[in-house]
Amino acid sequence: MKLATVATTVMMMILGLTVPAQAENPTHLKQLLETNNCPKCDLSGAELAGVNLQGADLRDANLQGANLQGANLNEVNFNRAALTEANLERANLIAAKLHGANLERANLSYSNLSLAGLVIASLNHANLSHANLIGANLESADLTGANLKNAQQSVANLGEVRLKEGSLYGFDISGVNLRDADLTGANLTGANLTASDLAGATLENATMINANLMNIRR
Repeated sequence: MKLATVATTVMMMILGLTVPAQAENPTHLKQLLETNNCPKCDLSGAELAGVNLQGADLRDANLQGANLQGANLNEVNFNRAALTEANLERANLIAAKLHGANLERANLSYSNLSLAGLVIASLNHANLSHANLIGANLESADLTGANLKNAQQSVANLGEVRLKEGSLYGFDISGVNLRDADLTGANLTGANLTASDLAGATLENATMINANLMNIRR
């Protein structure tokens, strides 16, 4: 039977047919929706758009490719969760816990991440355009190649963050701690860096056209 299954899969690939991708565990999805508690659950590819999951426990859960567009995720515990390529557009993540979470290539455009904890989170090539990051803690987060165009951030910590080749076009980060941040090759065009702490920051090949550098600390 195993040989027959392999042969069928190979034949489907040869003919250009799609092999069904692994989806979420139905039992785990049911548990989440009924109890709001599902740490370490497999919810990959789950359809959760617009769902109210406020305060849910999703520590170490697998939400890779899940659709959480417009969902209420305020105060959800996503610590160490896998959210790679997840759709979080316009989701509410106020005070969400995302310590060590993997958000690589996730869509967080127009999301509300105010007061969220994103310490050492991986946001490689994530889309954070127009996101609300006011009060969010991004200390030591990896934002390599991330898009932060027109995102808002203030009175929070970006110390030791990695933004290599990322885009901060129009980003308002006035008064923010960027100490020891890696901004190599970053696009800082039009960014507001007024009174920001850039001591020890790497700005090699960064584009800073029309950036506001008034009273920065170096």
